[in-house]
Amino acid sequence: MSTALPAWLPDRAALLGELSTAAAVGATLYVFDGSLPYAAGVAVAFFALRLLTDLAEAAVGDYADHALFGVLVLAATGYLAVLTPPSWLLAVGGVVGGWFLLDGVQHLRHGVARDEVGIKYSHEGSILTGLPKALLVRLAEPFLL
Repeated sequence: MSTALPAWLPDRAALLGELSTAAAVGATLYVFDGSLPYAAGVAVAFFALRLLTDLAEAAVGDYADHALFGVLVLAATGYLAVLTPPSWLLAVGGVVGGWFLLDGVQHLRHGVARDEVGIKYSHEGSILTGLPKALLVRLAEPFLL
């Protein structure tokens, strides 16, 4: 009997890495909050989310995780709208979720993988000028594809 995981699942090393990251998230929440059931629930949800994004990438393609994350952020923002939060919070959720969704859809639509991104993310200059330029280029990338 083969011990290998199916090809659509992440390999064991990646799976253990995701599990340890989820455990670190849960441990951090336990330290700050002190509630073990809450920390364990968040760790399990975080692990499930990371596994779901890995499965989406394997099934659909690179940047499918961005599209999935954008949909989840927009859904959470829509749910938050029912609770009547400040309007700036809804605006931030809409912009962030919309950008992730647009980024994922554009990269999937044009078939651009992470390895073939044609835009340089580094620019000449100091940290005061180079870093903002690289950030702006990355934020504008879905619109430039």
